[in-house]
Amino acid sequence: MTSAWLKATSNIVIDGGIFTISSADDALHSNGHITINGGTFDIASGDDGIHADTSITINEGTFDITKSYEGIESLVIVINEGDFNIVSSDDGINVAGGNDGSSNGRPGGSSSSSASSDYYLTINDGFIVVNASGDGIDSNGSIQMTGGTVLVHGPTSNNNGALDYDGTFLISGGTLIAAGSSGMAQSPSTSSEQYSVYIQFSSTKDADTYTHIESNAGDPIFTFELTKSTQSIVISTPEFSSGSNYSFYTGGSATGDATGGFYDDASTYIGGTVSASFTINGKVSSVSGS
Repeated sequence: MTSAWLKATSNIVIDGGIFTISSADDALHSNGHITINGGTFDIASGDDGIHADTSITINEGTFDITKSYEGIESLVIVINEGDFNIVSSDDGINVAGGNDGSSNGRPGGSSSSSASSDYYLTINDGFIVVNASGDGIDSNGSIQMTGGTVLVHGPTSNNNGALDYDGTFLISGGTLIAAGSSGMAQSPSTSSEQYSVYIQFSSTKDADTYTHIESNAGDPIFTFELTKSTQSIVISTPEFSSGSNYSFYTGGSATGDATGGFYDDASTYIGGTVSASFTINGKVSSVSGS
């Protein structure tokens, strides 16, 4: 294990390749910008998986970050495509300003950041799975999501949330499922184009519990398996429509292919219990689940 595996004082551009990295500090670190246009990355880091002080742009690639303090961190992060599996002891994806330094209050990172309109996360496409002990996706500014699939297995402690942002979270496309604690839970902004639902459970759901939503006509919307004890879940999908009624199930079982706990359209869900029924009556619907 080494310190930072690849470090630049200005810019890093990676166009492809196969990288297996085990580092005591950041695996990829730039004092300026990082642009990744492709490649396969297997990363185990004692600090951040990918860190840039100014911006990170990912246009393509496969990223398996099996160990990190924070998986991906920069002031500006833009994800246009890629497959991501991110495991972090703190935030999975962190939009924060300031330099990354081991002397600033935590192993390898800054102790605090102030909110700013200059900080933002943009997700245009890709398949992103986050398993975080801290915030799943944390922005000290705003978030915009136009497409792709984002699955967050977030924190179990109430001092963190599966989603955490200080500005706005505007979602206009893609599928978002963010499961975690309820103490600091957030959902996308009500000014979003796409509909979302926030479900808070009356009792904690155990790991390995299946969740499922279907329309009143019986059409399946999604099936998702929790990997941690969970108090709340946020779902946003293009399949939600205003005025339509849905049933939310917990328990039961599922067969088929799953990635990050998310089962594809060919999967079968059976045996669950209706935990809540709801109608989409606004951009964000809040529901209490039994």
